[in-house]
Amino acid sequence: MKLLFDLSSNQNIYDGVTVYALRILKGFQEHRYPHIILLGNSAICDYLTTHFPEYPCIQANIHNENGSLLKNGWKWHRQVRNIDCDVIFSPNPYLTYFSSKRIIQTVHDLQPLKIYKGRTLWAFRIFLPLVLLRSHRLITITDFVQKEIKRIYPFISSRKMHTISNCVSVDPTRYPESPLPEKYLLYVSTLWEYKNIFTLLQALHLLKDQIPHKLVIIGKPMDGYWEKVCVPYIQAHHLEPHILHLRQPVSDQLLAQYYQFADLFIHPSLLEGFGYPPIEAAIHRTPVLTTKETALYESTMGLLNYYEPATDPQALAQKIRELLANPPSAEKLARISEKLRRQYDYAVQAEKVYQYLTQNAPRP
Repeated sequence: MKLLFDLSSNQNIYDGVTVYALRILKGFQEHRYPHIILLGNSAICDYLTTHFPEYPCIQANIHNENGSLLKNGWKWHRQVRNIDCDVIFSPNPYLTYFSSKRIIQTVHDLQPLKIYKGRTLWAFRIFLPLVLLRSHRLITITDFVQKEIKRIYPFISSRKMHTISNCVSVDPTRYPESPLPEKYLLYVSTLWEYKNIFTLLQALHLLKDQIPHKLVIIGKPMDGYWEKVCVPYIQAHHLEPHILHLRQPVSDQLLAQYYQFADLFIHPSLLEGFGYPPIEAAIHRTPVLTTKETALYESTMGLLNYYEPATDPQALAQKIRELLANPPSAEKLARISEKLRRQYDYAVQAEKVYQYLTQNAPRP
């Protein structure tokens, strides 16, 4: 079976979908699966060639930043039809509705239908059902995502969907020193509105005179929400001394240090198809407080601490107080870490993906 691993729409190695793809590819590499060709755009092709030298990498002839879906789709189709492969695996559905080859792809969530507006929203409304229909099979990363597809697109057959969870891989090193001299709470994620960072800022305002902790935010502002809504709130309530904001991606080592020495990791998100950060924090044996919204309770296996309602700063602040006053024991954190680590081990999940991709596929 000759597999084309299509990363042509992945723009950088830090976004969530690319992280998902690279972890699966790392698992393929560890299992030494043969006959795999990579298709990557100019943004990540050098990275793929360096880190996965056993797999030939073809540079895609598309430019996502300045081309229309139709124009790029036609370029993609013309290039892919000349690649000798039996199956195309696309970890990020994008241009695959143009292909006549056997396509299996991963659907991470249907959030574009909820968070985008204008032309971008209409593009997703038009092309997403085409992508789903044209796929030979679909991988959903949680049962929640599969149920959402069934609810919004009831014409998509359940028989073509299968849930295989994301891979989670963290730096296993236990570091001796904290990256900061003071105590801190930690938030790691992009700063879209649906991530609900504003509720966390409101809770910080309620707590700022009661706890000695800073709030460390590691996340890139998105869609103008941070600057338009959050920054004015921070300034109006004099929260600047209580916040450290790191806007750029940090190294795996530094991120591991921030996770390990946080007194509490907080993930107040309202929309998740999976949700890496609370699971990563828990694997690092850090107490985690999150919501039960969308896929989060499923993906965290009900093992963590939760607050409700998700948009209530009073409820969030109260739960933060409780957990700082009575943190989980080291033994409990270790048990949670081990359960999540085993559940989402990248080598195990990659094997599941490969077996699913190769079912009933031709052999070379």
